Amino acid sequence: MLKPKKSVENMEGYYVPLFVSNWDIKIDSNENNYGPSEKVIQALNCCNTSNISFYPFYGELSQKIADLTGFKIDNIKLTNGADEAIQGIIQTYIEDGDSILTLDVSFDMPVIYGIIQNASIIKVSFKEKWVFPIDSFLKEISDNRIKLIYIATPNNPTGNVVSENDIRKIIEKAKDSAVIIDETYANYSQISYSKLVNEYDNVFIVKSFSKDFALAGMRLGYIISSSANILNLKKVISPFSVNSYALKAGLAALDDINYLNYIRKEINDSKEELKTFFESIGAYVYTSHANFLLVDFKDKAEYIYNKLLKNKISVKKFKKGSLLENHLRVTIPTKAGVERIKDILKLKRYLVFDMDGVLINAANSYRLAIAETYKFYSKKTISQEEIQKVKNLGGLNNDWDLTKFLLDRDGINISYEDIVNTFQKIYWDNGKGLINNETPLFDLNLFDELSKKYNLAIFTGRLRKEALFALEKFNLENYFYPIITTDDIPSGKGKPDSFGLNLIKMSTIGKKYFYFGDTIDDMICAKNAGYLPIGVLPPQDKSEELNLKLKLNGAEFVINSINNINEILEKTNEAMC
Repeated sequence: MLKPKKSVENMEGYYVPLFVSNWDIKIDSNENNYGPSEKVIQALNCCNTSNISFYPFYGELSQKIADLTGFKIDNIKLTNGADEAIQGIIQTYIEDGDSILTLDVSFDMPVIYGIIQNASIIKVSFKEKWVFPIDSFLKEISDNRIKLIYIATPNNPTGNVVSENDIRKIIEKAKDSAVIIDETYANYSQISYSKLVNEYDNVFIVKSFSKDFALAGMRLGYIISSSANILNLKKVISPFSVNSYALKAGLAALDDINYLNYIRKEINDSKEELKTFFESIGAYVYTSHANFLLVDFKDKAEYIYNKLLKNKISVKKFKKGSLLENHLRVTIPTKAGVERIKDILKLKRYLVFDMDGVLINAANSYRLAIAETYKFYSKKTISQEEIQKVKNLGGLNNDWDLTKFLLDRDGINISYEDIVNTFQKIYWDNGKGLINNETPLFDLNLFDELSKKYNLAIFTGRLRKEALFALEKFNLENYFYPIITTDDIPSGKGKPDSFGLNLIKMSTIGKKYFYFGDTIDDMICAKNAGYLPIGVLPPQDKSEELNLKLKLNGAEFVINSINNINEILEKTNEAMC
């Protein structure tokens, strides 16, 4: 098997999706959601066969950039996005064993390109979020043979700007090193250090048309540096890497600076509105000088991410265990997108449901599995009425425990493990058991209506595979988040312990929490967790006796069926809103 060089074989690449996802709002990659100027579209519509048949000429766009930035044309090198600019500089100046200096929280690609070149990567940590660690940076320059320094300002994903004073200190300290100043987001901060190219011969300013001019799909960027540096870069970077359509788009974009100014104002206004909203739901939002926000949602991050995901909004999530765990990076959408996010994440009442006896009729599945397991070991039958009577005692919400209780009560000593195995063979049997007898207890359109007004979740004593099997069977899997099952609960923390409901409350945001259950244990569990306990009479017991027991154990209301839920929600609406 052919292997690449070791630096490539052992590295982790940068993942990009192969196909378009069905997002309503894509705000995970810092693209410009407003799209390009209409002049760009007009220019592309005017392209002809010569723009396809012949290699492109770069003089017109290079001269346009030079004029706008105050440089000469030989200070400009067009590139296939900012990525190729960074890669080209690293390939030109880095040899095996050289060191590259960067931040530990910054754009990934310079590190990847450096590793490919067999460079040693030195990452400087932030001591304070997200204040540029200038002293640590300067110390690394003094202590190590640094050949290249990468600085993004504004930095991605933190959004902070590095001051001119700090930039100058770094350049002065590292006069024999290439210093890349990545200004991909500088049109949002309106702070550029391109003038430093005239003062220092080791400075490379990298620019992109992706984030501000909305040309991410065209792949267009450029480098500003000394003419000698540009000449060397042209030896390394592919001579025709920028295509003719990108040239046309870039020229048209630069001809409509008014549109850029409009976009910048719209995004900055929306950024402030989104920042205020995120803070109102308990998040910490870092100051950003770019077209995105870095937000620390703490223990609610997974909930926020999945809530948006279920509503076809994609944001950037970071790896667990990283410095950015529990942070999300949110590209600023259009104003309509901001309103959509606010509507999805606004504080709503949280309705949490038990499954069996509330959503699912388990009389011929779980309840029958109890009876069959009991019969297997006792050689005797037991009625559903007797099972319900024991269930109503409380403390036996787990059906394995209940089965063990019945057998022990009758003097039949069977190990818990054997009971579980027999029960699961009867009930689950890899999806072929009594679970297939289950029927829904809800009207088909109930959760369509509820999900428009409330947040919905599941807390059940089922195993996860069994819960998901039933939810998928009845087309409920997309309505609930989170879905907490017995797999998520430590031993000894099942109902009536409130661990599961506390887990939901800690990891979500809600205005008021309700729990709908059919047992005494459900009511005790809900009450102790600070939920509003609502009793739901199961299909096998609609008795006044159970109604009273549920109320005596904390139920604020008891309903005959989950289909009567709106009656309760209307009664509590005025008090809870």
